Amino acid sequence: MKKTSILLLSLLISALLLSGWALAFMPSEKASYPHTVWTDRNIKGTVSGKVVSSMDQSLGVEGAYVALVDAMSPGKEYANTTTSANGEFSMGGLGATYSSVRQIGPDGSAGTLSQGMNMFMLYVNKTGGGEGYSSTFGIDTNHTTTPVGTVVIYAGVPEATATPEPTVLPTIVVSTPEPTAQPTVVPTSVPETVTPAPSGGLSGYLGPILVVALLLVLAAASAVVYFKFLRNRLFKRLGKK
Repeated sequence: MKKTSILLLSLLISALLLSGWALAFMPSEKASYPHTVWTDRNIKGTVSGKVVSSMDQSLGVEGAYVALVDAMSPGKEYANTTTSANGEFSMGGLGATYSSVRQIGPDGSAGTLSQGMNMFMLYVNKTGGGEGYSSTFGIDTNHTTTPVGTVVIYAGVPEATATPEPTVLPTIVVSTPEPTAQPTVVPTSVPETVTPAPSGGLSGYLGPILVVALLLVLAAASAVVYFKFLRNRLFKRLGKK
């Protein structure tokens, strides 16, 4: 199960690197070269290749740092060198990790063949130019040189600086309230009772005068009738005597 996991992880790393995986980190640990059944026999090999930039893969990158690292733990560095004027490099004296003829891996068994074929990879860095990894590989006991082909370094993409959007201040509208129109109070005028003044001098009093005169006439007539009654009654009494 462990060997299968190592194989799958190695294949995954290879696929990521071949697809242009640009995430890379400078090795932080100087490690001893891994022990294999061939290091005891002093069977060594050489790895070679060329470093180019992702910006222009037609030209090699001069003076790039090339480190042999553990494919399973890229922070471990086993050896290093720098590229030539045309971007090429060669790193020798590397212990073998597998045999393509006998089909065995670093421990001498067929079960670790894939591990031995994908034991290393190269970390490449160029100051100001970028960094990257090669595909995974191993050192074959049956070949003195192992070419890794072209190693592409990817220029770092600067982080985009977010331009802060201007703070939009809310528009505050201060409205002056219009004065509330007070209802116009119209005073209720109480009509004055005006007694019309008699017009035309005494003509204004003619009606009342006539009434009074009529009453006086009636009173006088009544008095006359009464006196006549009294007089007749008196005469009657006198006549009887």
